Amino acid sequence: MKIKTIAHILSLALLSGAALAEDYSTGERADWHVVLGGGLASAPRYEGSANNRLRVVPLINVQNGHFFAGTARGIGYDFSDNQQMQYGVRLTLAPYRRQNADVRLNGTGDIGSAAEAGAFFNAKFSPFYVNANVAGSSRGTRAEIGGGVEHMLSSNDHMRLGLDLNWANNKYMQTYFGISAAQALASGGVLAAYNASAGVKDYVLHANWTHHYDKTWFSTASLSVKQLAGSAQNSPITMKRTGSTLTLMVGYHF
Repeated sequence: MKIKTIAHILSLALLSGAALAEDYSTGERADWHVVLGGGLASAPRYEGSANNRLRVVPLINVQNGHFFAGTARGIGYDFSDNQQMQYGVRLTLAPYRRQNADVRLNGTGDIGSAAEAGAFFNAKFSPFYVNANVAGSSRGTRAEIGGGVEHMLSSNDHMRLGLDLNWANNKYMQTYFGISAAQALASGGVLAAYNASAGVKDYVLHANWTHHYDKTWFSTASLSVKQLAGSAQNSPITMKRTGSTLTLMVGYHF
């Protein structure tokens, strides 16, 4: 498999697993904990696309002590010893985008994958939770703050509802939503030159339901609705300001 393809799958898995990441954080510090699985995600072809595409999404999470690595959370280190609070640093992948994902992107070129270095903070105040993340790469810097409520529907069923706000700096917004003069020319005049500016990129409302069949097998269903804002919603490549992602996964942990 080509390196670009692997990077694309991993970046998609990180994005699709963003709302699920905390469900794979056990808080256990002493022993190895591994989650393996996968599923399907119906997600926009790109941010701002009018059409969704069905993709296979892998689920891998490995945790040992304070160290963790996986498709949902990246590679990182959690400094906390408190199971109700996590904070630390991690390495993830910036979103990867192919020009051929949609005809609307013709002339924009591919956005290659890049490593993102960042920090995170998550806390639970039952039944509420809050989370904050910041990450930066050669593609720009982005930050997220969010929160919500979680509830045990039964001994085997867990529900989480939340709202996130995502901000990005000028470089990030221009990378993913701006159109340079050269790109406008390459599009054959379909896309007009556009300078995207820093600000709130989107708001995301998400719901997640996890069902445990036994001590090892579980399934997760997640629905997120993203509303683009600021420069993102006014970009020439934005065909639809509101997009939804539905993810269904099955996993095994040991």
